[in-house]
Amino acid sequence: MKKMKTKHILYGCLLGGAMLVSSCSDFTDVQPKGKNLLSTTTQLEMLLNRPYEMSSGDGPQFLGDVITTLNNVPNLLSQPTPTRTSIILEWDASLQDRLAELTASDDEYDSYYGVIGQVANPILSHIDAATGDPAVKNQLRCEALTLRAYFHYLVVNKFAKAYNPATAAEDPGVPYVLETQDVAQPTVKMTVQEVYDHILADVQEAIDLDGMPTVAVNRMRMSKPCAYAVKALALLSMQRFDEAEEAARQALALNGAVDNYYEMLTTSADATGNPYNVLLRPQLECQEDMFFTYYMEYFEALTPESMERFEPGYATLELIDTDKKMYAGTMPGMATTSLGLDDRYIMTMDLSSGWNMAGLRTTQMYLIVAEAEIHKGNYAEAMHALDAIRVNRLAPETYQPLEGTVTTEADAIRHLKQVSHGENIYSVYNFIHRKRWNQVSGWEETFTKTLAGNTYTLTPDSPLWIFPFGQNVLANNPNITQNYK
Repeated sequence: MKKMKTKHILYGCLLGGAMLVSSCSDFTDVQPKGKNLLSTTTQLEMLLNRPYEMSSGDGPQFLGDVITTLNNVPNLLSQPTPTRTSIILEWDASLQDRLAELTASDDEYDSYYGVIGQVANPILSHIDAATGDPAVKNQLRCEALTLRAYFHYLVVNKFAKAYNPATAAEDPGVPYVLETQDVAQPTVKMTVQEVYDHILADVQEAIDLDGMPTVAVNRMRMSKPCAYAVKALALLSMQRFDEAEEAARQALALNGAVDNYYEMLTTSADATGNPYNVLLRPQLECQEDMFFTYYMEYFEALTPESMERFEPGYATLELIDTDKKMYAGTMPGMATTSLGLDDRYIMTMDLSSGWNMAGLRTTQMYLIVAEAEIHKGNYAEAMHALDAIRVNRLAPETYQPLEGTVTTEADAIRHLKQVSHGENIYSVYNFIHRKRWNQVSGWEETFTKTLAGNTYTLTPDSPLWIFPFGQNVLANNPNITQNYK
């Protein structure tokens, strides 16, 4: 579980497989004198005007990028009875059944399906009968389709095997819940292939209907660039790299902005009273955020292995506020005093920024372009795409373009992974990308880390890459079985 900073998004109707579209009736069960509360476009649009506060303690901690627990780590790992956190930290695949038993519920599963069941599908099930401007109805339909596609994309990437073209048609996936789902019947898992087919169908319908604005009313609403971005991400996971690049470039043609983090500074003061500059990433104001999900980055310990993966001087490490900056050597770091770790670990302390944990950003599209060009052997073009990000993440006096300096595939992949790590460190996407790279020859990677004096290894084929469904889901839907088995 995420610590106190996580704001749980709970959905009473979300209790497993028989649940999701029941939210449609939940909205209409309380009806004055039998009237439908979702009968106008104004009422339906209210479902979209909500904050998306997402947490993802599992992925970053599983990767070894950060440590999110506030427990003393050496004590946690030395306990004779394993906990959910200790199994994740130790990469012990032999205890995955125990990990499943200890997962009473999963915040991400509940949050993602909550958006599908309480926002997207109610709109899609009521929009035809609703009164209102036809153009507004078309826009709401497009937004709902894009939301549904995107949040299913997030679900399948945590709880199923990464897409493998050779096995996706047989690999068990997750339920893809449509507005036509019979609420009296439990949902059924689709294959990974079927889930991705539905994602592409939904987002393509949204693109074809062309109802969304290029710039949304706010960044917690879907827009035209978002539809292309979701399409690009899905096609990238499916290893359809040329098509993914085409969709990514279409998204970038509508919004190609990248905020310069070295120009987004505010001043703080350390324990000695000396000022220092830190990054302030204002929520809902970054042009690179196509779809924003709110998240504050604090009380998470960046690991030595994670910090080694950054390009030197990269803003997301160099400029984020930390305990070491605040204390200025006047006392030990919080990772030492609270977590029992050595002083190489740095605790994030960014209480002001809004990090886009599970949203859509333009930088993801530049990374897709770069990856697709690497697969074609066009290293200069790939580095050109990376440079569009790097020039806004490195100090002007240290930035040097990569374009024209890379001549081998190995170096191109190394640079892409380095930039990808820096961009996605405070999001779900480091987990998503490293998981899918395990399915791409030449891109897979075995990870090692040292924690509390012990060395651990995570292989590309470890079943731990597939997180278990919560016990609440299994208890409420006999059709759902664990995908890691």
